[in-house]
Amino acid sequence: MDPKAVKYRSRILKNILKDARNIELLENLGQHLNLEFSISSMDSGVLWGEKKASDFSIELRENDVHFANVDSNQQHVQIIANLLMALVRKDLEKKKIGNEVLGLYREINMIYDFSERLSETIEEASIAEMALTEASQIIGSSHGLFLIYEPEIDKVVLLSAFGEDVDREKNIDNQNQVLKELIKRGTSSIVEYERIKGNPALRHLESMMYAPLKVKNNTLGMVILGHNQVKEFTAAELKLLTTIALQSAVAIESAQLYQKGLRAAKEREEAITSIHKVSQKFVPNEFIKSLGKDKITEVSLGDLVEKEVTVMFVDIRDFTAISEKLKPKDNFLFINSFNKRMGPIIRKNEGFIMQYLGDGFMALFPNGAQNALRAAVEMNAELEQHNIERVENNKAPVKIGIGMQNGNLIMGITGDIERLDAAIISDTVNTASRIEGLSKHFGTNILISDSCLENLTDPEEFNFRFLGPVRVKGKQKPIQLYECINGDEQVLQKHKLDTLGTFNEGMRLYFNKEFAMAAVTFQQIIKQNPDDHTARLLLNRSAHLITKEIGDDWKGVESMTNK
Repeated sequence: MDPKAVKYRSRILKNILKDARNIELLENLGQHLNLEFSISSMDSGVLWGEKKASDFSIELRENDVHFANVDSNQQHVQIIANLLMALVRKDLEKKKIGNEVLGLYREINMIYDFSERLSETIEEASIAEMALTEASQIIGSSHGLFLIYEPEIDKVVLLSAFGEDVDREKNIDNQNQVLKELIKRGTSSIVEYERIKGNPALRHLESMMYAPLKVKNNTLGMVILGHNQVKEFTAAELKLLTTIALQSAVAIESAQLYQKGLRAAKEREEAITSIHKVSQKFVPNEFIKSLGKDKITEVSLGDLVEKEVTVMFVDIRDFTAISEKLKPKDNFLFINSFNKRMGPIIRKNEGFIMQYLGDGFMALFPNGAQNALRAAVEMNAELEQHNIERVENNKAPVKIGIGMQNGNLIMGITGDIERLDAAIISDTVNTASRIEGLSKHFGTNILISDSCLENLTDPEEFNFRFLGPVRVKGKQKPIQLYECINGDEQVLQKHKLDTLGTFNEGMRLYFNKEFAMAAVTFQQIIKQNPDDHTARLLLNRSAHLITKEIGDDWKGVESMTNK
Protein backbone atom coordinates (compact mmCIF):
# COMPACT_ATOMS: atom_id res chain seq x y z
CA MET A 1 0.00 0.00 0.00
CA ASP A 2 1.33 3.43 -0.93
CA PRO A 3 2.21 5.24 2.33
CA LYS A 4 1.76 8.63 0.64
CA ALA A 5 -1.79 7.75 -0.39
CA VAL A 6 -2.60 6.61 3.14
CA LYS A 7 -1.08 9.75 4.63
CA TYR A 8 -2.89 12.01 2.16
CA ARG A 9 -6.33 10.51 2.90
CA SER A 10 -5.60 10.47 6.64
CA ARG A 11 -4.82 14.17 6.49
CA ILE A 12 -8.12 14.84 4.75
CA LEU A 13 -9.94 12.85 7.46
CA LYS A 14 -8.17 14.84 10.17
CA ASN A 15 -9.22 18.13 8.57
CA ILE A 16 -12.81 16.90 8.34
CA LEU A 17 -12.80 16.06 12.06
CA LYS A 18 -11.48 19.55 12.86
CA ASP A 19 -14.43 21.26 11.18
CA ALA A 20 -16.96 22.41 13.78
CA ARG A 21 -19.88 21.60 11.48
CA ASN A 22 -18.70 18.03 10.99
CA ILE A 23 -18.06 17.60 14.73
CA GLU A 24 -21.61 18.71 15.50
CA LEU A 25 -22.99 16.39 12.81
CA LEU A 26 -21.13 13.34 14.18
CA GLU A 27 -22.03 14.12 17.78
CA ASN A 28 -25.72 14.54 16.94
CA LEU A 29 -25.75 11.34 14.89
CA GLY A 30 -24.03 9.41 17.68
CA GLN A 31 -26.57 10.65 20.22
CA HIS A 32 -29.47 9.87 17.89
CA LEU A 33 -28.23 6.30 17.38
CA ASN A 34 -27.19 5.97 21.04
CA LEU A 35 -23.84 4.90 19.67
CA GLU A 36 -20.34 5.07 21.08
CA PHE A 37 -17.59 4.81 18.50
CA SER A 38 -13.96 5.62 17.85
CA ILE A 39 -12.15 6.69 14.70
CA SER A 40 -8.47 5.91 14.16
CA SER A 41 -6.18 6.54 11.19
CA MET A 42 -3.51 4.18 9.98
CA ASP A 43 -0.71 6.69 10.56
CA SER A 44 -1.79 8.84 13.51
CA GLY A 45 -3.75 6.66 15.93
CA VAL A 46 -7.09 7.62 17.50
CA LEU A 47 -8.71 10.72 16.00
CA TRP A 48 -12.11 10.45 17.72
CA GLY A 49 -13.41 8.82 20.87
CA GLU A 50 -11.64 6.22 22.97
CA LYS A 51 -10.18 3.06 21.44
CA LYS A 52 -11.74 -0.04 23.08
CA ALA A 53 -12.30 -3.67 22.26
CA SER A 54 -15.16 -3.78 19.76
CA ASP A 55 -17.42 -6.19 17.95
CA PHE A 56 -17.64 -4.15 14.78
CA SER A 57 -14.68 -2.55 12.98
CA ILE A 58 -15.41 -0.85 9.67
CA GLU A 59 -12.49 -0.15 7.36
CA LEU A 60 -12.49 3.21 5.57
CA ARG A 61 -11.20 2.56 2.06
CA GLU A 62 -10.98 4.75 -0.98
CA ASN A 63 -9.62 3.33 -4.24
CA ASP A 64 -8.38 0.27 -2.31
CA VAL A 65 -6.41 2.50 0.05
CA HIS A 66 -7.14 1.53 3.66
CA PHE A 67 -6.53 4.72 5.66
CA ALA A 68 -8.73 4.50 8.81
CA ASN A 69 -11.07 2.37 10.95
CA VAL A 70 -14.36 3.08 12.73
CA ASP A 71 -14.88 0.82 15.76
CA SER A 72 -17.95 0.19 17.96
CA ASN A 73 -19.91 -2.54 19.75
CA GLN A 74 -22.99 -1.76 17.66
CA GLN A 75 -23.71 -2.57 14.06
CA HIS A 76 -25.13 0.94 13.49
CA VAL A 77 -21.51 2.11 13.28
CA GLN A 78 -21.78 1.38 9.54
CA ILE A 79 -23.87 4.59 9.27
CA ILE A 80 -20.98 6.61 10.77
CA ALA A 81 -18.53 4.96 8.40
CA ASN A 82 -20.75 5.74 5.41
CA LEU A 83 -21.02 9.38 6.48
CA LEU A 84 -17.25 9.71 6.90
CA MET A 85 -16.59 8.16 3.50
CA ALA A 86 -19.08 10.56 1.91
CA LEU A 87 -17.27 13.53 3.51
CA VAL A 88 -13.84 12.22 2.46
CA ARG A 89 -14.97 11.61 -1.14
CA LYS A 90 -16.52 15.07 -1.27
CA ASP A 91 -13.25 16.63 -0.13
CA LEU A 92 -11.25 14.55 -2.61
CA GLU A 93 -13.61 15.58 -5.40
CA LYS A 94 -13.16 19.25 -4.46
CA LYS A 95 -9.40 18.88 -4.61
CA LYS A 96 -9.66 17.03 -7.91
CA ILE A 97 -11.76 19.86 -9.35
CA GLY A 98 -9.25 22.32 -7.96
CA ASN A 99 -6.37 20.54 -9.67
CA GLU A 100 -8.31 20.51 -12.94
CA VAL A 101 -8.99 24.23 -12.60
CA LEU A 102 -5.33 24.82 -11.91
CA GLY A 103 -4.36 22.78 -14.94
CA LEU A 104 -6.71 24.75 -17.18
CA TYR A 105 -5.74 28.21 -16.00
CA ARG A 106 -2.16 27.83 -14.80
CA GLU A 107 -0.39 28.55 -18.07
CA ILE A 108 -2.52 31.50 -19.15
CA ASN A 109 -2.52 32.97 -15.65
CA MET A 110 1.22 32.50 -15.37
CA ILE A 111 1.79 34.27 -18.68
CA TYR A 112 -0.52 37.15 -17.78
CA ASP A 113 0.80 37.60 -14.24
CA PHE A 114 4.44 37.28 -15.27
CA SER A 115 3.96 39.82 -18.09
CA GLU A 116 2.32 42.23 -15.67
CA ARG A 117 5.24 42.04 -13.25
CA LEU A 118 7.85 42.22 -16.00
CA SER A 119 6.28 45.43 -17.29
CA GLU A 120 6.90 47.07 -13.92
CA THR A 121 10.70 46.68 -13.87
CA ILE A 122 13.52 48.04 -16.00
CA GLU A 123 16.46 46.41 -14.20
CA GLU A 124 18.06 43.46 -15.96
CA ALA A 125 19.03 41.72 -12.71
CA SER A 126 15.49 42.03 -11.36
CA ILE A 127 14.06 40.63 -14.60
CA ALA A 128 16.46 37.69 -14.42
CA GLU A 129 15.66 36.95 -10.78
CA MET A 130 11.92 37.22 -11.47
CA ALA A 131 12.17 34.82 -14.42
CA LEU A 132 14.10 32.19 -12.45
CA THR A 133 11.71 32.49 -9.51
CA GLU A 134 8.71 32.04 -11.79
CA ALA A 135 10.30 29.11 -13.60
CA SER A 136 11.36 27.32 -10.41
CA GLN A 137 7.90 27.70 -8.87
CA ILE A 138 6.12 26.20 -11.87
CA ILE A 139 8.76 23.70 -12.98
CA GLY A 140 10.34 21.68 -10.21
CA SER A 141 14.10 22.38 -10.27
CA SER A 142 16.96 22.68 -7.81
CA HIS A 143 19.27 24.88 -9.93
CA GLY A 144 18.87 27.71 -12.41
CA LEU A 145 20.98 30.15 -14.43
CA PHE A 146 20.03 33.32 -16.31
CA LEU A 147 22.82 34.14 -18.75
CA ILE A 148 23.32 37.16 -21.03
CA TYR A 149 25.74 37.50 -23.92
CA GLU A 150 27.65 40.81 -23.79
CA PRO A 151 28.94 41.51 -27.34
CA GLU A 152 31.17 44.41 -26.16
CA ILE A 153 33.35 41.95 -24.24
CA ASP A 154 32.39 38.85 -26.30
CA LYS A 155 31.47 36.97 -23.15
CA VAL A 156 28.51 35.23 -21.53
CA VAL A 157 27.82 36.73 -18.08
CA LEU A 158 25.59 35.65 -15.21
CA LEU A 159 22.65 37.86 -14.27
CA SER A 160 20.96 35.61 -11.70
CA ALA A 161 21.15 32.07 -10.32
CA PHE A 162 19.81 29.74 -7.64
CA GLY A 163 20.93 26.37 -6.29
CA GLU A 164 24.18 25.35 -4.63
CA ASP A 165 27.21 25.30 -6.95
CA VAL A 166 30.52 26.45 -5.46
CA ASP A 167 32.21 26.46 -8.88
CA ARG A 168 29.46 28.36 -10.70
CA GLU A 169 31.51 31.38 -11.85
CA LYS A 170 34.46 29.17 -12.77
CA ASN A 171 32.21 26.79 -14.73
CA ILE A 172 30.63 29.63 -16.68
CA ASP A 173 34.07 30.99 -17.61
CA ASN A 174 35.30 27.55 -18.66
CA GLN A 175 32.15 26.85 -20.69
CA ASN A 176 31.91 30.32 -22.28
CA GLN A 177 32.58 29.15 -25.82
CA VAL A 178 29.99 26.36 -25.55
CA LEU A 179 27.47 28.75 -24.03
CA LYS A 180 28.02 31.31 -26.80
CA GLU A 181 27.39 28.63 -29.42
CA LEU A 182 24.18 27.51 -27.70
CA ILE A 183 22.98 31.10 -27.46
CA LYS A 184 23.81 31.72 -31.10
CA ARG A 185 21.85 28.58 -32.08
CA GLY A 186 18.75 30.04 -30.36
CA THR A 187 16.91 26.76 -29.72
CA SER A 188 15.30 25.12 -26.69
CA SER A 189 16.23 21.60 -25.60
CA ILE A 190 16.02 18.97 -22.87
CA VAL A 191 19.59 17.76 -22.39
CA GLU A 192 20.22 14.02 -22.57
CA TYR A 193 21.55 12.34 -19.43
CA GLU A 194 24.72 11.14 -21.21
CA ARG A 195 25.63 14.71 -22.20
CA ILE A 196 25.15 15.90 -18.63
CA LYS A 197 27.32 13.20 -17.10
CA GLY A 198 29.95 13.75 -19.77
CA ASN A 199 30.47 17.40 -18.78
CA PRO A 200 32.47 18.01 -15.56
CA ALA A 201 30.88 21.44 -15.16
CA LEU A 202 27.49 19.70 -14.73
CA ARG A 203 28.56 17.06 -12.20
CA HIS A 204 26.16 18.55 -9.61
CA LEU A 205 23.16 17.92 -11.92
CA GLU A 206 21.21 14.85 -13.01
CA SER A 207 18.70 16.58 -15.31
CA MET A 208 18.80 19.82 -17.35
CA MET A 209 17.00 21.86 -20.00
CA TYR A 210 17.46 25.33 -21.49
CA ALA A 211 15.64 27.95 -23.55
CA PRO A 212 16.94 31.01 -25.48
CA LEU A 213 16.30 34.65 -24.62
CA LYS A 214 15.19 35.46 -28.14
CA VAL A 215 13.73 38.67 -29.61
CA LYS A 216 12.86 38.32 -33.27
CA ASN A 217 16.11 37.08 -34.89
CA ASN A 218 18.34 38.24 -32.06
CA THR A 219 19.25 35.92 -29.16
CA LEU A 220 20.32 37.83 -26.06
CA GLY A 221 21.16 34.89 -23.81
CA MET A 222 19.61 31.77 -22.30
CA VAL A 223 17.80 30.39 -19.25
CA ILE A 224 18.93 27.04 -17.83
CA LEU A 225 17.04 24.87 -15.33
CA GLY A 226 18.48 21.75 -13.73
CA HIS A 227 17.87 19.25 -10.97
CA ASN A 228 20.32 17.47 -8.68
CA GLN A 229 18.09 14.39 -8.85
CA VAL A 230 16.93 12.36 -11.82
CA LYS A 231 13.89 14.13 -13.28
CA GLU A 232 12.33 13.69 -16.68
CA PHE A 233 11.53 17.21 -17.85
CA THR A 234 8.47 17.14 -20.12
CA ALA A 235 7.78 18.87 -23.41
CA ALA A 236 5.09 20.93 -21.66
CA GLU A 237 7.63 22.11 -19.07
CA LEU A 238 10.09 23.01 -21.82
CA LYS A 239 7.32 24.98 -23.53
CA LEU A 240 6.63 26.88 -20.29
CA LEU A 241 10.34 27.64 -19.85
CA THR A 242 10.52 28.85 -23.45
CA THR A 243 7.52 31.13 -22.87
CA ILE A 244 9.14 32.58 -19.75
CA ALA A 245 12.42 33.07 -21.63
CA LEU A 246 10.74 34.80 -24.57
CA GLN A 247 8.86 37.20 -22.30
CA SER A 248 12.03 37.87 -20.33
CA ALA A 249 13.94 38.57 -23.52
CA VAL A 250 11.51 41.32 -24.50
CA ALA A 251 11.84 42.83 -21.02
CA ILE A 252 15.66 42.58 -21.14
CA GLU A 253 15.73 44.29 -24.52
CA SER A 254 13.52 47.08 -23.20
CA ALA A 255 15.78 47.44 -20.16
CA GLN A 256 18.85 47.68 -22.40
CA LEU A 257 17.19 50.32 -24.57
CA TYR A 258 16.24 52.17 -21.42
CA GLN A 259 19.84 52.14 -20.21
CA LYS A 260 20.97 53.62 -23.52
CA GLY A 261 18.52 56.49 -23.12
CA LEU A 262 19.06 56.83 -19.39
CA ARG A 263 21.25 59.93 -19.61
CA ALA A 264 18.64 61.93 -21.54
CA ALA A 265 15.90 60.66 -19.20
CA LYS A 266 17.94 61.67 -16.15
CA GLU A 267 18.37 65.16 -17.57
CA ARG A 268 14.61 65.47 -18.01
CA GLU A 269 13.92 64.09 -14.52
CA GLU A 270 16.52 66.41 -12.98
CA ALA A 271 14.78 69.36 -14.62
CA ILE A 272 11.45 68.23 -13.12
CA THR A 273 13.06 67.61 -9.73
CA SER A 274 14.60 71.08 -9.67
CA ILE A 275 11.20 72.58 -10.41
CA HIS A 276 9.64 70.73 -7.51
CA LYS A 277 12.51 71.60 -5.17
CA VAL A 278 11.67 75.24 -5.77
CA SER A 279 7.95 74.64 -5.18
CA GLN A 280 8.69 72.87 -1.87
CA LYS A 281 10.11 76.12 -0.48
CA PHE A 282 6.56 77.43 -0.23
CA VAL A 283 4.63 76.34 2.84
CA PRO A 284 0.91 75.60 2.26
CA ASN A 285 -1.37 78.23 3.80
CA GLU A 286 -3.51 75.48 5.33
CA PHE A 287 -0.43 74.15 7.12
CA ILE A 288 0.11 77.52 8.75
CA LYS A 289 -3.53 77.62 9.87
CA SER A 290 -3.23 74.13 11.33
CA LEU A 291 -0.46 75.49 13.57
CA GLY A 292 -2.86 78.14 14.84
CA LYS A 293 -1.14 80.93 12.87
CA ASP A 294 -2.59 83.34 10.35
CA LYS A 295 0.58 84.32 8.50
CA ILE A 296 3.86 82.62 7.63
CA THR A 297 5.70 85.46 9.38
CA GLU A 298 4.12 84.34 12.67
CA VAL A 299 5.65 80.87 12.70
CA SER A 300 8.76 80.05 14.71
CA LEU A 301 11.26 77.24 14.81
CA GLY A 302 9.82 74.45 16.96
CA ASP A 303 6.12 75.32 16.48
CA LEU A 304 4.18 72.06 16.34
CA VAL A 305 0.77 70.51 16.76
CA GLU A 306 -0.47 66.91 16.91
CA LYS A 307 -3.58 66.24 14.86
CA GLU A 308 -5.62 63.33 13.59
CA VAL A 309 -5.77 63.64 9.81
CA THR A 310 -6.34 61.58 6.70
CA VAL A 311 -3.23 61.33 4.50
CA MET A 312 -3.70 60.82 0.76
CA PHE A 313 -1.03 59.88 -1.78
CA VAL A 314 -1.80 60.36 -5.49
CA ASP A 315 0.40 58.85 -8.19
CA ILE A 316 0.30 59.32 -11.97
CA ARG A 317 0.52 55.83 -13.44
CA ASP A 318 3.30 55.10 -15.98
CA PHE A 319 4.71 58.61 -15.52
CA THR A 320 8.18 57.61 -16.76
CA ALA A 321 6.74 56.36 -20.05
CA ILE A 322 4.86 59.64 -20.49
CA SER A 323 7.81 61.88 -19.55
CA GLU A 324 10.22 60.12 -21.92
CA LYS A 325 8.11 61.27 -24.85
CA LEU A 326 8.11 64.94 -23.78
CA LYS A 327 10.64 67.73 -23.68
CA PRO A 328 11.38 69.11 -20.19
CA LYS A 329 9.19 72.16 -20.77
CA ASP A 330 6.32 70.03 -22.06
CA ASN A 331 6.83 67.75 -19.07
CA PHE A 332 6.40 70.70 -16.74
CA LEU A 333 3.32 71.88 -18.58
CA PHE A 334 1.85 68.38 -18.35
CA ILE A 335 2.43 68.16 -14.59
CA ASN A 336 1.25 71.73 -14.05
CA SER A 337 -1.94 71.01 -16.00
CA PHE A 338 -2.57 67.91 -13.89
CA ASN A 339 -1.99 69.77 -10.61
CA LYS A 340 -4.22 72.65 -11.73
CA ARG A 341 -7.07 70.21 -12.20
CA MET A 342 -6.52 68.21 -9.00
CA GLY A 343 -5.56 71.03 -6.58
CA PRO A 344 -8.95 72.78 -6.54
CA ILE A 345 -10.72 69.46 -5.87
CA ILE A 346 -8.46 68.89 -2.83
CA ARG A 347 -9.19 72.39 -1.48
CA LYS A 348 -12.90 72.12 -2.22
CA ASN A 349 -13.06 69.11 0.08
CA GLU A 350 -11.21 70.89 2.92
CA GLY A 351 -7.80 69.39 2.24
CA PHE A 352 -4.46 70.80 1.10
CA ILE A 353 -1.49 69.53 -0.87
CA MET A 354 1.44 69.19 1.48
CA GLN A 355 4.04 68.09 -1.06
CA TYR A 356 4.38 67.67 -4.81
CA LEU A 357 6.28 64.50 -5.68
CA GLY A 358 6.99 64.93 -9.38
CA ASP A 359 4.61 62.24 -10.58
CA GLY A 360 1.96 62.91 -7.93
CA PHE A 361 1.43 64.56 -4.58
CA MET A 362 0.66 64.08 -0.91
CA ALA A 363 -2.43 65.75 0.53
CA LEU A 364 -3.71 66.13 4.09
CA PHE A 365 -7.35 66.29 5.20
CA PRO A 366 -7.59 67.62 8.77
CA ASN A 367 -11.38 67.09 8.89
CA GLY A 368 -11.37 63.36 8.21
CA ALA A 369 -11.69 60.59 5.67
CA GLN A 370 -15.15 61.53 4.35
CA ASN A 371 -13.75 64.66 2.70
CA ALA A 372 -10.67 62.80 1.48
CA LEU A 373 -12.67 60.02 -0.15
CA ARG A 374 -15.00 62.51 -1.80
CA ALA A 375 -11.97 64.29 -3.23
CA ALA A 376 -10.55 60.97 -4.50
CA VAL A 377 -13.81 60.11 -6.29
CA GLU A 378 -14.10 63.61 -7.79
CA MET A 379 -10.48 63.52 -9.00
CA ASN A 380 -11.12 60.30 -10.88
CA ALA A 381 -14.33 61.73 -12.38
CA GLU A 382 -12.47 64.88 -13.45
CA LEU A 383 -9.70 62.79 -14.96
CA GLU A 384 -12.23 60.69 -16.88
CA GLN A 385 -13.58 63.84 -18.51
CA HIS A 386 -10.06 65.15 -19.14
CA ASN A 387 -9.09 61.87 -20.83
CA ILE A 388 -11.92 62.32 -23.33
CA GLU A 389 -10.19 65.51 -24.49
CA ARG A 390 -6.77 63.81 -24.52
CA VAL A 391 -8.02 60.94 -26.68
CA GLU A 392 -9.62 63.43 -29.08
CA ASN A 393 -6.20 65.12 -29.36
CA ASN A 394 -4.44 61.78 -30.00
CA LYS A 395 -2.89 61.70 -26.52
CA ALA A 396 -2.80 58.71 -24.22
CA PRO A 397 -5.29 58.79 -21.33
CA VAL A 398 -3.89 59.51 -17.86
CA LYS A 399 -4.49 57.10 -14.98
CA ILE A 400 -3.90 57.72 -11.28
CA GLY A 401 -3.64 55.58 -8.16
CA ILE A 402 -4.76 56.86 -4.76
CA GLY A 403 -3.90 55.45 -1.32
CA MET A 404 -5.28 56.74 2.00
CA GLN A 405 -4.58 56.21 5.70
CA ASN A 406 -6.09 57.88 8.77
CA GLY A 407 -4.16 58.56 11.98
CA ASN A 408 -2.22 60.98 14.15
CA LEU A 409 0.76 63.00 12.98
CA ILE A 410 2.98 65.85 14.14
CA MET A 411 2.89 69.02 12.02
CA GLY A 412 5.52 71.61 12.77
CA ILE A 413 8.34 73.90 11.78
CA THR A 414 11.81 72.41 11.72
CA GLY A 415 15.27 73.50 10.54
CA ASP A 416 17.60 76.13 12.01
CA ILE A 417 17.63 79.89 12.51
CA GLU A 418 18.66 80.48 8.88
CA ARG A 419 16.38 77.96 7.16
CA LEU A 420 12.86 76.95 8.20
CA ASP A 421 10.77 74.22 6.66
CA ALA A 422 7.30 72.79 7.17
CA ALA A 423 7.49 69.17 8.28
CA ILE A 424 5.20 66.33 9.20
CA ILE A 425 6.35 63.34 11.23
CA SER A 426 4.19 60.27 11.43
CA ASP A 427 3.99 56.58 10.63
CA THR A 428 0.59 57.41 9.12
CA VAL A 429 2.33 59.08 6.17
CA ASN A 430 4.54 56.05 5.48
CA THR A 431 1.56 53.72 5.64
CA ALA A 432 -0.48 55.91 3.27
CA SER A 433 2.41 55.84 0.80
CA ARG A 434 2.58 52.04 1.02
CA ILE A 435 -1.18 51.76 0.43
CA GLU A 436 -0.88 53.93 -2.69
CA GLY A 437 1.81 51.55 -3.95
CA LEU A 438 -0.50 48.62 -3.24
CA SER A 439 -3.23 50.21 -5.38
CA LYS A 440 -1.06 49.39 -8.39
CA HIS A 441 -0.55 45.82 -7.13
CA PHE A 442 -4.31 45.31 -6.67
CA GLY A 443 -5.24 47.18 -9.89
CA THR A 444 -7.46 49.70 -8.09
CA ASN A 445 -7.95 53.44 -8.53
CA ILE A 446 -8.71 54.14 -4.85
CA LEU A 447 -7.41 52.03 -1.97
CA ILE A 448 -8.06 52.81 1.70
CA SER A 449 -7.31 51.24 5.08
CA ASP A 450 -9.76 50.03 7.69
CA SER A 451 -8.92 53.05 9.85
CA CYS A 452 -10.13 55.32 7.01
CA LEU A 453 -13.31 53.28 6.66
CA GLU A 454 -13.99 53.56 10.40
CA ASN A 455 -13.41 57.32 10.26
CA LEU A 456 -16.07 57.90 7.58
CA THR A 457 -19.07 59.84 8.87
CA ASP A 458 -21.31 58.53 6.08
CA PRO A 459 -19.88 55.30 4.61
CA GLU A 460 -23.13 54.63 2.72
CA GLU A 461 -22.12 57.40 0.32
CA PHE A 462 -19.58 55.04 -1.24
CA ASN A 463 -19.29 51.41 -2.40
CA PHE A 464 -16.45 49.16 -1.29
CA ARG A 465 -14.90 45.77 -1.95
CA PHE A 466 -12.94 44.16 0.88
CA LEU A 467 -9.52 42.97 -0.35
CA GLY A 468 -8.24 41.36 2.85
CA PRO A 469 -5.29 41.93 5.18
CA VAL A 470 -1.87 42.96 3.91
CA ARG A 471 1.38 43.29 5.84
CA VAL A 472 3.29 46.15 4.20
CA LYS A 473 7.07 46.38 4.21
CA GLY A 474 8.44 47.44 7.59
CA LYS A 475 5.21 46.62 9.47
CA GLN A 476 4.28 43.71 11.67
CA LYS A 477 0.56 44.41 12.08
CA PRO A 478 -1.52 43.74 8.92
CA ILE A 479 -3.71 46.45 7.40
CA GLN A 480 -7.23 45.62 6.26
CA LEU A 481 -7.65 47.08 2.76
CA TYR A 482 -10.79 48.22 0.93
CA GLU A 483 -11.26 49.26 -2.68
CA CYS A 484 -13.61 52.21 -3.24
CA ILE A 485 -15.15 51.41 -6.60
CA ASN A 486 -16.78 54.85 -6.99
CA GLY A 487 -13.50 56.01 -8.50
CA ASP A 488 -13.73 53.67 -11.50
CA GLU A 489 -14.98 54.57 -14.95
CA GLN A 490 -18.72 54.11 -15.34
CA VAL A 491 -18.65 50.79 -17.21
CA LEU A 492 -16.19 49.17 -14.79
CA GLN A 493 -17.98 50.66 -11.78
CA LYS A 494 -21.30 49.17 -12.91
CA HIS A 495 -19.62 45.80 -13.46
CA LYS A 496 -18.18 45.80 -9.94
CA LEU A 497 -21.51 46.80 -8.41
CA ASP A 498 -23.34 44.09 -10.37
CA THR A 499 -20.82 41.41 -9.30
CA LEU A 500 -20.29 42.63 -5.74
CA GLY A 501 -22.17 39.66 -4.27
CA THR A 502 -20.11 37.22 -6.34
CA PHE A 503 -16.90 38.99 -5.35
CA ASN A 504 -17.78 38.83 -1.65
CA GLU A 505 -18.58 35.12 -2.02
CA GLY A 506 -15.18 34.61 -3.66
CA MET A 507 -13.49 36.35 -0.73
CA ARG A 508 -15.45 34.21 1.73
CA LEU A 509 -14.35 31.03 -0.05
CA TYR A 510 -10.77 32.29 -0.17
CA PHE A 511 -10.55 33.00 3.56
CA ASN A 512 -12.34 29.68 4.20
CA LYS A 513 -9.42 28.03 2.36
CA GLU A 514 -11.73 26.79 -0.42
CA PHE A 515 -9.26 28.03 -3.02
CA ALA A 516 -10.52 26.05 -6.00
CA MET A 517 -14.07 27.34 -5.63
CA ALA A 518 -12.73 30.83 -4.95
CA ALA A 519 -10.75 30.66 -8.23
CA VAL A 520 -13.85 29.56 -10.13
CA THR A 521 -15.86 32.39 -8.53
CA PHE A 522 -13.33 35.08 -9.44
CA GLN A 523 -13.07 33.62 -12.95
CA GLN A 524 -16.83 34.20 -13.36
CA ILE A 525 -16.27 37.88 -12.59
CA ILE A 526 -13.39 38.19 -15.07
CA LYS A 527 -15.45 36.54 -17.82
CA GLN A 528 -17.95 39.39 -17.47
CA ASN A 529 -15.22 42.05 -17.62
CA PRO A 530 -11.54 41.18 -18.22
CA ASP A 531 -10.55 44.68 -17.03
CA ASP A 532 -11.37 43.77 -13.41
CA HIS A 533 -7.68 43.46 -12.48
CA THR A 534 -8.43 43.04 -8.78
CA ALA A 535 -10.53 39.94 -9.40
CA ARG A 536 -7.82 38.60 -11.72
CA LEU A 537 -5.19 39.06 -9.00
CA LEU A 538 -7.35 37.17 -6.50
CA LEU A 539 -7.98 34.44 -9.10
CA ASN A 540 -4.23 34.00 -9.56
CA ARG A 541 -3.66 34.02 -5.81
CA SER A 542 -6.41 31.44 -5.24
CA ALA A 543 -5.16 29.21 -8.06
CA HIS A 544 -1.62 29.42 -6.69
CA LEU A 545 -2.78 28.24 -3.24
CA ILE A 546 -4.83 25.30 -4.49
CA THR A 547 -2.02 22.78 -4.26
CA LYS A 548 -0.16 24.45 -1.40
CA GLU A 549 -0.05 23.07 2.11
CA ILE A 550 -1.90 25.65 4.23
CA GLY A 551 -1.40 25.60 7.99
CA ASP A 552 -4.11 25.98 10.58
CA ASP A 553 -2.74 29.42 11.50
CA TRP A 554 -3.20 30.76 7.93
CA LYS A 555 -5.21 34.01 8.04
CA GLY A 556 -4.89 35.09 4.42
CA VAL A 557 -2.38 37.85 5.21
CA GLU A 558 -0.34 38.82 2.14
CA SER A 559 3.14 40.12 2.96
CA MET A 560 4.53 42.74 0.59
CA THR A 561 8.32 42.98 0.27
CA ASN A 562 8.32 46.07 -1.96
CA LYS A 563 7.48 49.63 -1.05
